[in-house]
Amino acid sequence: MRHISDEDLFAALGSDSRAWRWRAPVPAGLPSDGADALHGAEVDFLDKGHGRSRLYGFHYLRWMTPLVAAYAETGDPRHAAEWERLFRQWYAGRDLVEGDWPGLDVVWYSLGVCARTMYVTQALAVLGEAVGEECWKEMMKTVLGGARWAAEEHDEFRHGNWQFATVCELLHAARVFADLPEAAQWAEIATARIMEHLERDVRADGGHHERSPGYHGMCLDALRRAAAVEPGLATHPRYLAMHDWLAALMTSGGWVPHLQDSGIVWPSGIEPAKGSTNLEASGYAVFRSGTFHTVINYGPYVGHELEPHSHHAALDFVIAGWGVPLAWEGGGPPSYDDPGYYDWYQATRAHNTLLVPGEEYTEDRRAACDLFSSGHETGDGVDVFAGHHHGYSARHDRTVVFVRDEGYWVVTDRIEAEAIWQVHGLSPWVRHGAGYRTERAPGLLVVPLEEPDEVLFGNGPARIPDPATRTAEYGEIHSLGLRGRGGFTVGIFPFLDEPPTIPDGWTVHADRR
Repeated sequence: MRHISDEDLFAALGSDSRAWRWRAPVPAGLPSDGADALHGAEVDFLDKGHGRSRLYGFHYLRWMTPLVAAYAETGDPRHAAEWERLFRQWYAGRDLVEGDWPGLDVVWYSLGVCARTMYVTQALAVLGEAVGEECWKEMMKTVLGGARWAAEEHDEFRHGNWQFATVCELLHAARVFADLPEAAQWAEIATARIMEHLERDVRADGGHHERSPGYHGMCLDALRRAAAVEPGLATHPRYLAMHDWLAALMTSGGWVPHLQDSGIVWPSGIEPAKGSTNLEASGYAVFRSGTFHTVINYGPYVGHELEPHSHHAALDFVIAGWGVPLAWEGGGPPSYDDPGYYDWYQATRAHNTLLVPGEEYTEDRRAACDLFSSGHETGDGVDVFAGHHHGYSARHDRTVVFVRDEGYWVVTDRIEAEAIWQVHGLSPWVRHGAGYRTERAPGLLVVPLEEPDEVLFGNGPARIPDPATRTAEYGEIHSLGLRGRGGFTVGIFPFLDEPPTIPDGWTVHADRR
């Protein structure tokens, strides 16, 4: 563990340390909701009952920030006193915390240091003289020790959101605490790493290396904080491209789908892009026309220094229309401790693609786009994606055609194996004519060209975005599975109120390449 004495602190800050204040701005406070509930709360900072992964997040101390926001809003010293009580309790026991991830310290690891530096810096700025001398020292030691640790830990480039976010916060701390003797060294190290991440960890289309909108957003938020104190970053082409990437994936409802291990992302200050696009470097094809929005995943499985955030699916798609999900997927879990993390959220069965019974999905799936054509550019009224992958022992080929003017999709799959064609809606499926429809509207009518050998139904949890409140609480999604062999041709017809009449000749799009 990293201990900093009062002498070290005063040597770093100067003799008039208590009056010393940084000159750069700090971000606005987090919401104050929940501050009163923390008053008098008894907290066991060593309790492993938080969960194997959640224990780490608990020590970010974000849950304490409503006290800071409440003090900023009201000036009530009770909120500052409660922060002081809880923070000093955490500080006294931080060396005793033990986690269950081998070799990964709960307190001294990248995201923990990053988050606490951000939240404690904010608390120092807002609370100021409202906390006692000893608490102030311990908060300063937390920031100083975290910055020293981060500078030593990240002396060379590593892919992934851990380092990217941490070095952005290190640069922010170096500029905010510019009077510290080590600040220039921190800034040099952080800037070098940030530039490497912009060149090597942000793909050419602006997407973060891990292909997860949630972790992309986390890195972009950290980069924005760094750019606030280092304005030159804000003009870097990859910084600008990271915003464009979110705009390409953003629906008319204002949200970005929870692809890979992601939550729903609600970008601020970004408008949805216009037209269809192929994010080739990230492996996402996007169809867009009116309110309809389709994302097809054909990207790689990406590793991580702890656990990968990639899901076991390729050529899977999500569809939104009228600002709500129509064809949806499991997305990211509420916690990585969730018992369904591996067999639902990451599993093939939670995605809109083919499931091959009895086969394990191969991580090295070698997914690829064979064709992308936008009707917006060609003028023929259809968007076309064709691709393949090798996640199973038999190659899976899929073509997705979006008939823009009439607003429906035709999905054609070929595989030399028995497979289950899957799609997930927001309500249960019922028979409707030659196909199956969701019970509730807005929804989908799904019509297979050939009668399947078997029809399967299921359900599982997923976040459901609500544009009115810009929230995404967990609800249920419902799966429709069509079992067959050799291939499938399926029409997908959206409806706002009642299922539509199936257009004559929709099958002419079945083999379009």
